[in-house]
Formats: sequence, structure tokens, C-alpha cells
Amino acid sequence: MTSSLKIFVEAASGQFDAAMAESTKDLTAASMAAARKGADIAKREGRANIAAAGFSQKWQNTLTTKIYPDKGVSTQPSILLYSKIAYSNIFEEGGSIFGHPLLWLALPTAPKMIGRNRTTPSLYASHVGPLFSIVRAGKRPLLAARIRTGQKGKRGGVQFKTVPMFVGIDETTLKARFSIHQVAEKVGEMLPEIFAAEFNKG
Repeated sequence: MTSSLKIFVEAASGQFDAAMAESTKDLTAASMAAARKGADIAKREGRANIAAAGFSQKWQNTLTTKIYPDKGVSTQPSILLYSKIAYSNIFEEGGSIFGHPLLWLALPTAPKMIGRNRTTPSLYASHVGPLFSIVRAGKRPLLAARIRTGQKGKRGGVQFKTVPMFVGIDETTLKARFSIHQVAEKVGEMLPEIFAAEFNKG
């Protein structure tokens, strides 16, 4: 009786192992497929969220995803949704940025963009022309440029005028602009349904 029971258990466990191996294979395939789809949705929705906040296509494209394990497969993969811009979290949570020693903010007189990048003092100096400081007692310092007026001077030479381009501040406070955490939570809630659809395909 013991022997037959043992044989039965061994036979049953062998069949169970085979069934579990096949089920694990199906689970793994469905899990990885769900992770890939979830990653695609997260990236698409996240970039749309950034676009709605008024950020450029370049900014949008810095948001990307990575699936772990990055090599091999797993029944419990995870999705990392992240931006390649190191300081992007300030626009997710808001907060203060401090200058070292100053932050230079472009004035309306400065070109908004130089090439595909927002204008900074270093970009302006390297692509447009030199800047010089204007220190004013009790007021914020300025960086200015000498700009041609298009008019001729008294001696026939080209006239220039001084135009402030940047103002220096100690710090600035930024409001939250986009909500990538909400996008991630939304995708997380969708994953069970995505997984079920992938598993049922098999």
C-alpha cells in the first residue's frame, strides 16, 4: 500500500512538474510581454504629459523606459520609467534652485533659442558675441551685449547700443510642471489586465 502510494505520488509529482514548467513558461512569456506593453504605454503617456506642460520635443524624448531583467526573462519583471535629464525631478515635484553664486535668467531681449537649445550666457557668448557685466547698487546684476543699431554714427561708423540679455538671481522657485508619477501609477493599475490578455493568448 505504501509502495503503490509512493509510486502514485512520484508519478503525479512528475506530471505536476511538467505542467508547472509549461505554466511557468507561459507565465514568463505573458509577464515579459505585459512589461513591454506597459513600458511602451508609460513612455508614450509620460511624454504626452511632458508635452502638455509645454516642454520641447527634445525634452519629451529624454523620458524613456528600461525593463528588468534586461537580460533573460522573469515571471516578475519590473519597469523603470526615467528621464535622461538629471535635474528633471524639479519639474515633477517643484522646489528651489540655487545659483553658484548666481543663476542667470534670459531677459526678453535675448534670443529664446540658439540652435535647438535655450539661450544661456555661455551659448550666447560662444555663438553670438561677448557679454559684459553691469553692476548696479541695490539692484540685480545684468549681463549685457553690444548690439548693432543699423544706423551709422557721426563719423560714418556702425553704431552700437548696450542691451541687457540676462539678469542674475540668487535662487528661483519652480512649480511642479508635469506628473510622471501619476502616469506610472496609472500604468501599474493597467498591468494586471494587460497580463491577463497576454496570458490568454497562449
